Amino acid sequence: GQVMVEQPKFYYKVVPLQLEKIQDGKGYHMRKARYYISDTPKPGFKVHPAFVRNRKEVEKIYLSAYEGCIYDVSARTYLLNDKQVADFTSDKLSSIAYTKPASGLTQNLTRANARKLANNRGTRWQISDVLSAAVTQLLFIIEYASFNMQSNIGLGVVSKTDDGSTNMSELTGATTNLGNTSGMAVGTNGLVSVTYRGEENFWGNIWYWIDGLNIEIGGGVHDAWYTDYGFTDDIKTSPYKNTGFTLAKRNGYVSAIGWSETCDFLFLPTETLGDSSLPIGDYFYQDHASSGWRVSLLGGPWHYGSNAGGFCWDVYTSSAYRDRRISGRLLYVPQS
Repeated sequence: GQVMVEQPKFYYKVVPLQLEKIQDGKGYHMRKARYYISDTPKPGFKVHPAFVRNRKEVEKIYLSAYEGCIYDVSARTYLLNDKQVADFTSDKLSSIAYTKPASGLTQNLTRANARKLANNRGTRWQISDVLSAAVTQLLFIIEYASFNMQSNIGLGVVSKTDDGSTNMSELTGATTNLGNTSGMAVGTNGLVSVTYRGEENFWGNIWYWIDGLNIEIGGGVHDAWYTDYGFTDDIKTSPYKNTGFTLAKRNGYVSAIGWSETCDFLFLPTETLGDSSLPIGDYFYQDHASSGWRVSLLGGPWHYGSNAGGFCWDVYTSSAYRDRRISGRLLYVPQS
């Protein structure tokens, strides 16, 4: 069995209090807002999009408790130490304790191949997507009245000295004794794992791929396209939808997130004039000066310090990219 965190469906409402037109693009910077959630339908509330898949509502989704390792089908064993031998046609992405997260150190663990490993587990299995990430982000914001996960829970594994050549992530399972509460493992803040409501290392330790989010760049365009199903890299055709706002066009600490009438539920940066504490406290990496398509990473790895966090996005990499600092996480969406 895979260790997952059950997340029941909920309803949400966003009330913008301070919007500012994006001057070099479309949509709005949202600088201040009120966020609400409800277990039951209420006037003005909508089902969170993470629970609407291909126009059908689901009652719950299952988030991975741990970063993914690989189950070797032919050898009938888990690859506990990131052995670089994945067979992307049959092996399976997993969520278990006490294993080093899989990486693209030498094997071709692109986002598409991480997606294949998750799909190999069976129908309705996938890697974490932008909507499931937005669920965790929203719930954290409401619970802590803050965007800064590092200051409220713990830095995460972000203060290691990188050796420049290996997967230096910590083994999963360090926060297992905390169950579905939030906190950090015993040890030095910055060198030990953290957990938010059972999701270990939602930030820090190792980057992980986020599906359902394609970034279009070039000619001044810096657009994000999202979907809840039909995941494919490097496209903006149906079922993908445009967020309706332009992403930030330079690297830096996030100072505003995007808002449009049709997309008020994602937490994607549109401005980077903040610092390591306020208003978000996390960094944004991008490549809008190039042209083509980019894919998305979340969280930050073992040596990113204050740049890492639950709102730290990287949309710099192409769909062909793999790296020793990138892994994946499982997501299970039951049948509606």
